[in-house]
Amino acid sequence: MLKKILLLMIFICVTLLGKEEKIVISYKENEPILGKDHFLVLSDIPIPTYRNTLGYFSTVNIKGKTLKIQSDLEKIVIKKDGQVIDEKNVIWDKQVFKIEDLDLGGIGISLKWNSLNKQELQMILSWWDLQSNNYNLEIEYKYPDKTDILKMEINMPHFNPDIYLNFSYGTPILKRQEYDKKYLIIKKISLNDYDLEITKDKDGLNGLKLKLNSLAKIEETNETIKIIPLIEKYPNIFVEETDENNLFKNSKEIFLALELPKNTSYNTGYKITGDILELNYRDTKKILIDKIILINGKNKLLKTIGIRKRYQNGDKIIIDNLKNAENYYTIEALGKSNYHYKDLNIKIGEIEENIDKSGNSKEIILDFGKLKVENGLVNISIDNIETLPQGKEIEYKILNLQNEEIENIKLKLYVEN
Repeated sequence: MLKKILLLMIFICVTLLGKEEKIVISYKENEPILGKDHFLVLSDIPIPTYRNTLGYFSTVNIKGKTLKIQSDLEKIVIKKDGQVIDEKNVIWDKQVFKIEDLDLGGIGISLKWNSLNKQELQMILSWWDLQSNNYNLEIEYKYPDKTDILKMEINMPHFNPDIYLNFSYGTPILKRQEYDKKYLIIKKISLNDYDLEITKDKDGLNGLKLKLNSLAKIEETNETIKIIPLIEKYPNIFVEETDENNLFKNSKEIFLALELPKNTSYNTGYKITGDILELNYRDTKKILIDKIILINGKNKLLKTIGIRKRYQNGDKIIIDNLKNAENYYTIEALGKSNYHYKDLNIKIGEIEENIDKSGNSKEIILDFGKLKVENGLVNISIDNIETLPQGKEIEYKILNLQNEEIENIKLKLYVEN
C-alpha cells in the first residue's frame, strides 16, 4: 500500500512540475553555416539534418534531445536570461506552429513544431553578427496541468571567410611574362558552393563578396596597370566580367589578368603593388592580393635528339614535334616551347632572319645542314649523316620585334651506332 502511495505521489509531482530536457547546438568552426530559409531539424537522435539540402549535416553538433509535445499543448513561452522575449498561444496551421524572428542579441532564430511528428523541433538561424558567442534559452511548453521546459544552448564559432574561397592568398604570386598575349592571366579564384545568406546582415545586405581594384602601380616605372577579371566562357576563350564589385555575379570561377603597357620590357622583372583584391563582409575588409611579381619572360630550352641510322640526308627534323617521328626522337628535354613562332625573328650567331605572320622564314645555312621555320615550327636538316659529329650542338634564339629574347634553345644531336 505504501509503495502504491509513493508511486502516485511521484506521478503527481511529475505531472505538476513537468519534464525538463536540454539540447546543445554547436556550429563547427571553419565550416559553412546555412542561414535563412533552411530549417535545422532537431530530434531525440543527435544527428542534425537540413530538409532538401545536402552537404551541411556535418557542420553542426547536437547533444541532448527535444521534448515530445502533447495534443493539449496550449502555449509556448520563450525566456532569455530569465526574461520573457516571446510567448504565443499554440494554433496549428496545417499541422505547423511557428515562432519567428527571435532576436537573441547576436543571432536571430525562428522555431517550428509539427503536430504530426510530436518529437520534432526545427530551427532556422536567420541572421548572425559573425561573432563567437553562446546563447541560452528556456522554452516553456504550457499545458493545462503542467509546464515542460526545454533548455536550449546555441554556440556560435568564429567566422572564417576564407572557407568560402578556393584561393591561397598566403602564397606569393609569381608569374612569368608571356609574349604577345592580350591578357596575362595571373590567378584563378573560385567560390566554393556554399550558401552565402548567413554572411549578410539583418536586412539581407553587406554579405561576403570579392572586390577588385582595377588599377595598380608598377613600382619600377610608376606606371598604372589595368587588372581585369575574366570568365572562361568556353575552353580557353575568356570574356571580361564587367561588375568589379561583384566578381561572382555570372560565374563561380574568376581569372584575374593583367593588361601590360606596351612599353613593358619582356626581359625585365616587375613588382606590381596596391590593394589589388580584397574580401569584404559587413564592415570588414581583408586584403587578399597586394603584390604581384612578374618574372622576365625569357624561356630556356635544352633538347637532346637521337637520330636513327635510317635517316635520309636532307630530311626535316621538326624540333617542336618529335613525338610521332620515325627517324628521330627525344633523348632528353628540359623546358617547353610556348609558341608556334609568328611575326618574330630567329637568330643563330650573327645571322638573323624574320619569321613572317604566316610563321615562315628564309633558310639559314649551317656548317652541317640547314635550319628553317615553316608554319611556325623550327626544323633542321642534315646534309650528311655519316659526317655529323656525335653530340653536335646548335643554339638559336627567338626574338620579338623589340629585339627582346623570348626563347633560347640549345640542341644536341646524336646518331645511333
